[in-house]
Amino acid sequence: MVQRRIDWLGRLLAGMTLGGWALYVLLLVLFHYGRPEQEFGYLRYLEVEVRTHWLSLPTYWFHVGIWGALGLAVTTFTLVHLKGRRHSQYLKVYLVMLAAAATFTLLLFYFYPE
Repeated sequence: MVQRRIDWLGRLLAGMTLGGWALYVLLLVLFHYGRPEQEFGYLRYLEVEVRTHWLSLPTYWFHVGIWGALGLAVTTFTLVHLKGRRHSQYLKVYLVMLAAAATFTLLLFYFYPE
């Protein structure tokens, strides 16, 4: 019986992909809590004060983290491409989706209405 050797690089790349997605979900939570609150008509009617500015600490970590997630996606994509194995090519799809999601989230952050 032939023993298969452990593909530690493939597992590392899969872990980096999963870690990038986990970081992205965490950053979406930071984006949610750091952004200004929406002033709905019901809140205006009850005269409830709402925050109209971005919170600085969650905004800073979101900004740094989303660039980090984008860098992690591009780096991992490059390593998967250089590895060149057929059975690990599925990671490219997840990494392209992560890079696209991070880019669109950055665009949303930069063009968020005041």
